[in-house]
Order: sequence, then structure tokens, then C-alpha cells
Amino acid sequence: MRLFRKSCLIICSLLLTVSVLMPLTTVHAADQKWIDQIWSEYKSYNKKTVNAYNAYQKQVDKKYKQFYDASQVSLKQLEKKVLEDQKQWNEKLQADLSQLKLRYEGNRDMNNKLAQYERYINPHYLNSPMWKYKNAADRDYLNSTLWKLNKSMNEDYLNSLMWKYKKAINPDYLNSPAWRMKNTVNESYLNSSMWKLKNASSSTYLNSPMWKYARGKISKATAKSQYNKLFKEYSAELSESNADRKSEIASMEKETQKSIDQLYKDTVLALETRREETLQSISDLRIEITGEGLQWEALLVDKP
Repeated sequence: MRLFRKSCLIICSLLLTVSVLMPLTTVHAADQKWIDQIWSEYKSYNKKTVNAYNAYQKQVDKKYKQFYDASQVSLKQLEKKVLEDQKQWNEKLQADLSQLKLRYEGNRDMNNKLAQYERYINPHYLNSPMWKYKNAADRDYLNSTLWKLNKSMNEDYLNSLMWKYKKAINPDYLNSPAWRMKNTVNESYLNSSMWKLKNASSSTYLNSPMWKYARGKISKATAKSQYNKLFKEYSAELSESNADRKSEIASMEKETQKSIDQLYKDTVLALETRREETLQSISDLRIEITGEGLQWEALLVDKP
């Protein structure tokens, strides 16, 4: 009798265990489906956001390259035009000197003036008018007019306008706007917005809403509420951060272009002014010698 009673108790216990486990298995399957859905939605958001970032970075790089290339072309064209002008004047003035020497040969009163004229037109004679014009257009002559423009447009010259612009859009340059933006959308970068969102969406990340829910520590309704709050917070944080970085990059782009454009205009004017002063000095001396000066037209802009 005791054996029969004991057998009945064992059977009842087993039936009770099965009856308890069966509904839990069904609930767990439904829970896992929702957990998988949350993770899938996160992965889709991540992919969309990263793709948008990559497209933006590609566009920024393209705009920089276009501006840089155009700047280099402008610099070379300006330099070429001035150097060709110098070459023409050197040839013209040397020919003029030869004629003046023949014309005043034997005239001792003109010897000093002709010697002075020869120094004026010599581009290698220190501080002569032609020397000043030559060096102003020499991009390798320290602090010359063209040297300053060239350095400002040089992306490898430390702290130049172009260097700062290039670094700002470089995602590998520490603390640059582009670097911060890249890390904001990087799910592997510690404490980034995407990193926090990834962990909030994961059922394996300790103490995340999904982790708590998967282990029965909170209800589905509570998990949904907590997760939705975190998703809203982190996605807004990410969007705001990216908007700020884009604004910084746009400002850098605008200010750099404005500064270089203005510097280019100032350089053109400075070169034209130097040329005008050079030719005027030589012309004035020629008037003292022959009574006739030189004739010329503006090269880059109207006479300053």
C-alpha cells in the first residue's frame, strides 16, 4: 500500500513538472523571437547609419580634393604668367641696355647712369627693382609674396590653411571632427553612441534591458519601455553629435576657401603692385638718361 502511494506521488510530481515546463517553453520561444527582432532592428539601424556616414565622408573627401586641385592649378597659372612676364622684360631690358651703351658710347657723363641702369635691370643684383620683382614671384624665397600663398595652399605645411582643412576631414587624425564622427557610429568604440545602443539591444550584455528580460528579471512591457527610452536617447545623441561634426567640417571648408580666395586676390594685387613699382623705377631712370621712359600694360589686374 505504501509502495502504491509512493508511486502515485512520484507520478503526480512528474505530471506537475511537465505541466509547468510546457507553457514556459512556449513563452520562451515567443520571447526569443522578440529578442531576435530587437537585435535585427539594431543591426539594420547600424548598417543604415554607417552607410550614411561612409557616403558623407566620401563626399567630403571629394570636395576637398576638388578645391585642393583647383587651388594648385590657380597657383601654377599665376606663377607661370608672372615668370613669363619677367623673362620677356629681362630680354627686352637687356636689349635696351645694349642699345643705350652703343648710343652713349664714349659719353662719360652717362657712364654712371648707364651703370645704375644696368644694376636696376639685373634680377640678381641685391635690392634692385628687378631683383625685388623676381623674388616676389619666387615660391621658394622665404616670406615672399608667392611663398606665402604657396605655403597656405600646401596640405603638408604644418598649420597652413590647407593643412588644417585636410586634418579636419581626416577620420584617422586624432580628435578631428571626422575622427569623432567615425567613432560615434563605431559600435566597437568604447562608450560611443553606437556602442551603447548595441549593448542596450543585446540580450548577452550584462544588465541591459534585453539581458534582464531574457533571464526573467523584468517583464516584457518593462523591457520594451526601458529599451525604447535608451534607443531614443542614444540615437538622438548620435544624430546630434553627427550634426555638430558636420557643422564643424562645413565651417572649416567655408572659412578655408574664403581665406585662400582672399589670399590669392591679395597675392595678385601685391605682385601687380611690385611689377608696377619695378617698371616705374626703371622707367624713371631711363627718362633721366634718354628723356623717354618705358611703356607697359597691367599684367594681372588694372594698375593699382
